Parts: sequence; structure tokens; C-alpha cells
Amino acid sequence: MTLIGILIALGLERVLGRIPGWGRPVIFLWLMRGLHRVLPAVLWASPLLPLAVVAAPVALVWWAYAQIWSPILALCVAAAVLLLCLGPRDLAEDVHDLLAARAAGDSARVQQIARNLQRGPQPDDNHRSLMGTLFIQSHEKLFGVLLWFFVFGPAGAVAYRVASRLPRLLRETAPGSMAEVTADWLHNLLAWIPVRITTLLYGLAGSLDDALAAWRRLMRQPLHGWRSHTWALLAEIAVASLRTETADGGAEPLNLGTALREVLRMQWRALLILLAFFAIFATGSMF
Repeated sequence: MTLIGILIALGLERVLGRIPGWGRPVIFLWLMRGLHRVLPAVLWASPLLPLAVVAAPVALVWWAYAQIWSPILALCVAAAVLLLCLGPRDLAEDVHDLLAARAAGDSARVQQIARNLQRGPQPDDNHRSLMGTLFIQSHEKLFGVLLWFFVFGPAGAVAYRVASRLPRLLRETAPGSMAEVTADWLHNLLAWIPVRITTLLYGLAGSLDDALAAWRRLMRQPLHGWRSHTWALLAEIAVASLRTETADGGAEPLNLGTALREVLRMQWRALLILLAFFAIFATGSMF
């Protein structure tokens, strides 16, 4: 039933994702902004706030889902919750919008989309940093939510969706506070294992030898904090699995359009591999 719910949600997301504004966290932002207005500043900046904000909807979804006795209704509810937790916006839509804006010569639109996507290192000539950032976005919008949903059901999807959105909101409303630090720590904690699974999926979807070589190379480097190392692991290894390096170890230059399309192809192949593993676990075919 879990696998069927995932397939239903992914199918609906592909259709509904074309609707303008679909996937924006409207409910989450409305509730959080209302909470920001009524809570004293000292409570809003408290390290307990992120824990409460994540725990409350997770507990509510867990309890409500446990009350459903009809398997068909449970399947529909699970698929609906997962659908709401995917995104915001499918990565492919952002990439296609960026390519369309470049083709139309709309520089303002290109800069706007690029700013939304490039939440990481500054762009470089061969676009490796942008590709790494897109792989991270792909995990946040898709793979992280799917993995938590498969293990813990709708409550797991809600937990990761809220935890991944909260740090950005607190950076805007309570920068430098203990609430921001706790939210960032919680997000990275929930992402630690899923990121490594996603990294392996990208390795399997591309060049596994290059991915493993990059993984070993990163493991030999000194750690600069377990949180930053988690995201560096995903970005560097996923890009390495694309075989974008020359024979002498240098970076093979890619034009922006090619780089973006390669990321989407990798995401699609990695998703198919993940669904195959889900099917194996769901049917017990591995035993």
C-alpha cells in the first residue's frame, strides 16, 4: 500500500505541478507567520520552538492516520499527505523555466530562478557548483521526503517537510538565534541517513566507480562539521558520478543547458532505482 501511495502521489505531482503556484508552502507559512505574530520574541527565538513546530504536526498526522480503519481511505490520505509534502515545485519545472527564460533572453527571470536554485557555492565556469546545488535541491524536494514516507508513513513525510522548511524561515525572522541553530541542527540530523542513500542512488544512476572514488577522497579530507560535510558529500559525489572530469583529473566544461539536463536525467534514473528498491522491500522479494 505504501508503494501504491507513492506512485499515486508522484503521478499527481507531475500533473498538478504545472499549475502556477502549486507546491508553495502556503499553509505552513500562514501558520508560522501567525505564530510569529502572537509569540513573544523570547519564545520565538527559543531552541525549543523548532522541536515543538516539528513535533506538533507529526503527532497530529500520526494520531489522525491511526484512526483510519479503511485501507482504501488510508491509502488516499497517505497519498494526499505525501503529495502536499513534495516540492515546493518539481525541480524539472524550475530547470525548464530557467532554460526557457535563457532562450527568450529574459535576463531578469534567469537571475530570479538562478537565485532560487543556487543556495550554495557561487557559480563557476563549468557549472559544477550549480549542479551540486541542484542535486541537493532534488534531495530536499523529492528523495528526502520519499525516504521518510516509506519508513514512517505520512508522519515521516511531514516531519522532513517541516524540518527542511523551518531553517530558512528562521534565518529570515530570527537570524543568529538559538531557534535557528536548533532548526538547522534538526534538519541536518533528519537528513543525515537519507542524504547518504540519495548519494548512493546517484552513484548507481551514473558512474558508480567515479562516485565511490569521490566518496573515498572526501572521507580522507578533514571534516568541517558533520552538517556541512553531509551536504558536501551529496553535491560532490553526485556531480562526480556524471563523469564530468577529464582524463587528467580536471573538470570538463559543460554549457549550462547541458549541465541542467544532465541533472534531470540523473534524478529520473535515481528515482526509478529508488522505486525498484521500494518494490523489493514492499513485496518481500529480497527474501
